[in-house]
Amino acid sequence: MMASPVVGLACVIDRPGYNARYRERYGRQRWSLCKSAFTISVERAAKYARERRCRLRVMPERCNKTEDRVLKGYYEDLKKHGPPFDPNTSEKYRPLSPAEFAETLLEFDPKTKSHPMAQLADLYLWPMCMGGYNPDCRPYERLKSDGKLIECQLPPGDWPSLGSKYYCFDGPENQVADSKNPAEAGSATHGDLGAEPS
Repeated sequence: MMASPVVGLACVIDRPGYNARYRERYGRQRWSLCKSAFTISVERAAKYARERRCRLRVMPERCNKTEDRVLKGYYEDLKKHGPPFDPNTSEKYRPLSPAEFAETLLEFDPKTKSHPMAQLADLYLWPMCMGGYNPDCRPYERLKSDGKLIECQLPPGDWPSLGSKYYCFDGPENQVADSKNPAEAGSATHGDLGAEPS
């Protein structure tokens, strides 16, 4: 992991917190967790790629035909319509436009769990998820100290809109302290987001 030119980025969503926040308001109409996680992860990775004049390959871990189609739909929607979030509440995150997504997203190419990139992503994913619950988790701390998290590449002022997103961790059972977590205190998308020079 140390030798790989990889930067960890995730959207980690606490399921009980997500349900508590949105169940009463939206009931069965609330989004699947994967829609929020995929959209936020891809958008932040696309911003990171654009900053470096690269294009982005999105390589999620293959699931089944139905779920692969759902993820591909999210991907295509970003290119056609941009993020699906309420523009009034998401403006502070500086969302990309559909044209910026279309210009940046190079391809969507699911990988099987046996693919080396999927395996490397899994090695990053678990510590980053655990970091939302326990910022002192040793594997998470190691990724941080080795400079392998996206926050290590960004000034602190950019963490809320470009860093890993820890979403719905505000329930009384979690109470993640933002000052301890080098990201904003939403389950991470399975797979990889690869920057490709443009």
